[in-house]
Amino acid sequence: MATGYTAVVCRATGCGRGNAGTVAAQLFTALQDAVRASPQGVLVSTGCLLGRSACAGRAVAPVVLVQACDADRAPVGTAVRVGPLRTAADVATVADWLRAGDLDARLLPAQLLGVHRQVAAAPLN
Repeated sequence: MATGYTAVVCRATGCGRGNAGTVAAQLFTALQDAVRASPQGVLVSTGCLLGRSACAGRAVAPVVLVQACDADRAPVGTAVRVGPLRTAADVATVADWLRAGDLDARLLPAQLLGVHRQVAAAPLN
């Protein structure tokens, strides 16, 4: 059973780092706040999560990967790729989803699961 999560936020330029026209800075702050409110949440910042070819064909916008985990930090279930996040409302939705603790991807709006669907469908092509 999931008791926590690891949220991995991409800090590459393709996800908006340093770009005032994106919600990247706002997202990082919101994720920090959500993780601080969770006794078993961990936030990791990293470079590109999707790879150059996947990012080359999409608009600059942040992406987050969330992996539920158990009390020993072992992964539970499938990691959820959330994004692209384009608005302050998107950021608030993801932060609220993390705070609620039920990390079922089906609880997120469809527009926030575009990357998740693309990555899941890629092996089928």
